[in-house]
Amino acid sequence: MSEQEFDDVYTRLCYALTDVGEARTPVVLARLVLLLMKQVDDAAAISEAIDSALEGSHTA
Repeated sequence: MSEQEFDDVYTRLCYALTDVGEARTPVVLARLVLLLMKQVDDAAAISEAIDSALEGSHTA
C-alpha cells in the first residue's frame, strides 16, 4: 500500500467513524479489527501489532 493509499483509507475511516458517532465507534473499530485479523491470517503479525498498539497506551 502506498502512502497515498494509506492516507486515503485512514481518511475514509475517520469520516466513517464520525458518521457513526462516538457511541458506536468502539463497536465499529472492534468489528474492523476482527475482520482485518481474518484477512491477515498471521497470528505472529497480529500479536506484534497488538503489542505495538499497546506501547505507550498505559496510563500511570
